[in-house]
Amino acid sequence: MRRRLSPGKLIRDGEFTLFEAVGALEIGDPKMDSGCPGGDSDDEIFDATTPLSATEVIWLMDELMYREVAWHQGYPLSQTLFTSVHLERLLWPEPKKLSDACFHRDALGGMSDGSIITAVLEPFCLALIKCCDLVLTMVSGHHYYEEEDFATQVFNRPLLSISSPQDVLLRLEDARYQLPKLRLDPPLRDALKARLDVRHFFLSMLQSCENGTPPEVKSSEEVISLIDCIQNSSSLGTAFSTEAFTLKLQRRFASSVPPRPMVVTPKDESFRFFKQLVTDATRSFEVLSITCSVDLLVAYQSFMCQDPQPSVYVRALLQSFLAIQNSILGRYSLKQFISQDLQLLVLPNTALVTEHSDTTLTLSEEQLQTLSEFEYFIGRYGQSYLNLFRTFCLNPSRVRRTLCHAALEWDQIQAEAEELDTTVHASFGEYPQEYPDADGPTFSYSISSWVYHYKLLQLRGIIQMGFQLSVYAPHEYSGMYWYLSYLSSTHMSHLERISFFVSSDRKQGKKQQENVQASLHQLYRQFTWVKATEALAKALHRLLVVIQRHGHLQQPRPSYSSDHLRYELRMRPFQHLSIPEPLAPAVARQACSLQELSDITILEQALRLNQTAKKAWEEVLKENWNAQPVSTDNTGHEGDQIATPVIEREWTKEVRNSIKACIGTGIAVSALMKHFQGADASGQIRDVRITVPVVGDRDRWHPAWVVPKVVG
Repeated sequence: MRRRLSPGKLIRDGEFTLFEAVGALEIGDPKMDSGCPGGDSDDEIFDATTPLSATEVIWLMDELMYREVAWHQGYPLSQTLFTSVHLERLLWPEPKKLSDACFHRDALGGMSDGSIITAVLEPFCLALIKCCDLVLTMVSGHHYYEEEDFATQVFNRPLLSISSPQDVLLRLEDARYQLPKLRLDPPLRDALKARLDVRHFFLSMLQSCENGTPPEVKSSEEVISLIDCIQNSSSLGTAFSTEAFTLKLQRRFASSVPPRPMVVTPKDESFRFFKQLVTDATRSFEVLSITCSVDLLVAYQSFMCQDPQPSVYVRALLQSFLAIQNSILGRYSLKQFISQDLQLLVLPNTALVTEHSDTTLTLSEEQLQTLSEFEYFIGRYGQSYLNLFRTFCLNPSRVRRTLCHAALEWDQIQAEAEELDTTVHASFGEYPQEYPDADGPTFSYSISSWVYHYKLLQLRGIIQMGFQLSVYAPHEYSGMYWYLSYLSSTHMSHLERISFFVSSDRKQGKKQQENVQASLHQLYRQFTWVKATEALAKALHRLLVVIQRHGHLQQPRPSYSSDHLRYELRMRPFQHLSIPEPLAPAVARQACSLQELSDITILEQALRLNQTAKKAWEEVLKENWNAQPVSTDNTGHEGDQIATPVIEREWTKEVRNSIKACIGTGIAVSALMKHFQGADASGQIRDVRITVPVVGDRDRWHPAWVVPKVVG
């Protein structure tokens, strides 16, 4: 039949359906065979037992490290390390014990034990796999986002989880012992030794991190210099002509994911990443020296402010410090940690946050019942407080998004805390007091005030991170800075209220008065920071209002958008909160526009507010980042050598950049005022060009403070 048909002739057969016809065509089409060219075979893969020269081993070690870095950066193993024929040989078939993981699986053939493949490359690969296993264990046990931060799929190839890090370290030590016996040229021998030494340190460091013990800073500094030596000696490596890395291995994985291209991080970026990873992992143990929960939150925020941001492994490591041996920082229970924060901010002297047995014995039955309810409250909502620390360990976009979701949760916690406060007032005999801004006598509501403080802190963070992540369009800047100043003013009033009730504590003991003074000092530190934020936000709001009045940063008018919809979008995280109450669009627009004020009046206000902000930031800078002294018992370092260099450096950098933003704002306001002096009769300013620096620009002094540049 086929011979009687000419090419292109159409045949109609009722039993031969379109589905069957297309299926037949697809089966015969080479494009359906995973992009495999004709004549290709799975079996034609480079033999991992092939002898290699020392220069080829150096090249192979470096290529493996480049792919390891790509995996750390979020690419899956199938596109990075699992494209290596040598790693596939070690991991498949799955080894039952460490001795099974070798290049020569068959007992009859293979290489001699004295070859460079067996003596050096095999232990190096085993250590690399074990490093990946420890990294995977750390990351997967904490908050991260799959395929956004990290890819945890191992494609049914366990990463030597059957063996301990110590066994692999012994293999590395044996490799370092065997290296001189290979009789290599000194440059090649030194290059291989440096790679083995760095891998040994890295595996030891990951093991220490898993156990919650800090690596030695001195050793990490030595390893950084060794990494520089590796980078300099990478030119000694010689590339293969055969495929030591191949995408054919992807066909063996139990996965529904289609073939994807191989990913290799560039050389310079890989070494830079590796050095930062070692440094950040070592320095992250600085937080274990912190003795105050308030300082710990500052430390987490400051540590994550580094540019570039620490890797996902370091972020997971910081989260692990919240659960060292089922305790926070290895020292505090959840109740101790939260009680310490409550005592420092709102309850300097109360039986609720003390754990002395003699105090408990003097409590009445009603007070003991209240204490039990307080412990239940902490047990129920304590994880929400710890999640605030974990949130700052995410990538910036996820930090803001998580804070938006957490706002509603903290609103509910505040309502529960108010009910608990009512019980505390009744059982502990608290009397209402005359507060200046209240309609009548009022109670302190200490626990709900503490919750509200942290809720406002998160709300301010949502707004400021919107500027950092370029969420807002330029014409929205003035409105968002107005709302930031509104939230900051609310926060300042709240801190003043807390300070009033804390200072009203009438307990006369020396210790009690010291506690009150410590709380007032901490509240003043918080107040100064919020005051600086409020004043600078108000100054920028006024500057931007004047700029927009004269035709700059104008709002586009697309047919699919409206002011009401845009306001609803920006206020979505705040619209369903019980307090602070959401503002109607008309009210917000009226307050933001400053229509009743002239341009000169607004600029004069901006100048005064900017000076206030600059003085407040300078006052913040005079205080150190920590309210309480750090401990030297839990860092693993002598004296104060660690001295929180990363945390203090990043905190100081942020405050100084805020001061620079104040200086830039003052220059912009002065430039506009000078132009208004030469304005025409209509009051319009001419020949003025306004530029808005983007994040990363040298004129963007601080990511959260967008200071327009006035030119002309």
